[in-house]
Amino acid sequence: MPLAAPPAAFVLDRDGVLNELWYEPEFGTVDSPHTPSQVTLCRGAAQAVRMANEAGVPVHVVSNQPGIAKAKCSPRLLLAVTRRLVDLLADEGARLDGIHYCLHHESASMERLRSDCPNRKPRPGLLERLCRTERLEPRDCWFVGDTPRDIEAGRAAGLRTAWVGNVRCDVCPTRREARPDLSATDLTTVISQLLGSQPS
Repeated sequence: MPLAAPPAAFVLDRDGVLNELWYEPEFGTVDSPHTPSQVTLCRGAAQAVRMANEAGVPVHVVSNQPGIAKAKCSPRLLLAVTRRLVDLLADEGARLDGIHYCLHHESASMERLRSDCPNRKPRPGLLERLCRTERLEPRDCWFVGDTPRDIEAGRAAGLRTAWVGNVRCDVCPTRREARPDLSATDLTTVISQLLGSQPS
């Protein structure tokens, strides 16, 4: 679905869109990577970001990262994970124009980060702030996520939304209230469609 003009910006969730979620076999849980060694790019993610770079469209990350609040990682480790993500993208010629995290959680074990924060998705605060800071018109931007809360946040902020995953979001009963403008299996498909180009 090529557009008349390219998006003003792509805004991406992080885990499940750019990097794979981390499976911890000892506990049988799936979560954000908490150490650099756990960071693996999603298939085609670097290619997708590079396509946006080459088209001159800014790429920002907006993500809930409550690992520090939940005492699952430290500020140093979060920084190291972020650096690893940036380095892996750079290795394939891709770059991010900004990374924006909400560190809060309403049931955080750390009191200073215990908050029903307006920046924590599905609330739209962080997306709204990004658009103000970068002087972006929300309706000209796309937010790409892999969960209903991503779609809810994007819609609440006035951005157009795309959902990536292996289940069709538009027919999943648990996601009917968070229907995106576009659904695809991966980020490369989303970016190429919105740029009206083919992955190289």
